[in-house]
Amino acid sequence: MHPCVVFLLVEVALDAPPSALIVDTAAEWRGGQVQTLHLVQGMQDRGWPVRVACPMGSPLWQALDRVAVPRLAIPTGRDPRTILRLGRAPASLLVAQTSHAHSLCAVLRRPLVVHRRVDFLPSGGWKYRRPEAFVAVSDAVRQILVDVGVSADRVMVVHDGVAPLPVAAPALDGPAVLAVGARVAHKGHQILCAAAPLLPGVDIGVAGAGPLTWPGVRWLGRRDDIPALLAAAQVFVHPSVEEGMGQAVVEAMLAGVPVVVSDAGGLPEVVGDAGIIVPKSDPTALAAGIRRALRGEHPSLERARRRARERFSVGQMVEKTLAVYQQVSTSDRGNAR
Repeated sequence: MHPCVVFLLVEVALDAPPSALIVDTAAEWRGGQVQTLHLVQGMQDRGWPVRVACPMGSPLWQALDRVAVPRLAIPTGRDPRTILRLGRAPASLLVAQTSHAHSLCAVLRRPLVVHRRVDFLPSGGWKYRRPEAFVAVSDAVRQILVDVGVSADRVMVVHDGVAPLPVAAPALDGPAVLAVGARVAHKGHQILCAAAPLLPGVDIGVAGAGPLTWPGVRWLGRRDDIPALLAAAQVFVHPSVEEGMGQAVVEAMLAGVPVVVSDAGGLPEVVGDAGIIVPKSDPTALAAGIRRALRGEHPSLERARRRARERFSVGQMVEKTLAVYQQVSTSDRGNAR
């Protein structure tokens, strides 16, 4: 073969998108799994070879089955058998979507991108020096990674992509003040319950599954009719004490519901000047913010919709994420030469 032809073929291969293996070890369906589904659908639409490793039977596994995305079955959590399965899987790029996936992928000698969605302080160490790049869900999460020693040039911020929810008739049991989120401590529902006595006569409800409850609000459990609950709500509240970004807040903004959020993690980045922000872990301030929103003393709902549409689209999330993957892959190929 003529040398020029060989050179051309090499250049074409270098420009081709890498084959990515996305690893998600979670057994639940939360924001990270929603984003993985959006991402792989966007990758397929753009001709990117992609396969997802996740626990068989998990909500993500089932969702991928419905959209015909190739899958690799792995155990839940940090199981060493996963390393063997990932090591045998053909892929030029590993992508870790969970903390356990990060730990397992870190020992494999392939380019690695880690998605970081939480704003609590990690332990640092070798695990955080290993990836070629991190995708942080907010500037707040990016700063935490830098604080534990990750070089700033290896952390790219890509906000979640959130699609508008379908229009629905108001839920008959929908509360006036709605919170949506897993019933776990960092979501701050205990703060909302402490604020409830300061809002006499106000119907407050929390939609979400999980082990924790406190007195003072209605616990609606896991709901598949969030659009209907938003249609019934006068105020959406997100009282987290830790929060990487907050997809549910963006959904509420797109639905035209006034939002009251704590100042935890990436929430101020999401809301900006389009919602009410109160100090985290402060029931009095939270109650005051809810009271203001119920009186109509909140920023323009159209401003909130516009901010959500412009900053948090699924298309932007996919394009910015793939730019990181392409950069890591191209850099690795260049180093190999």
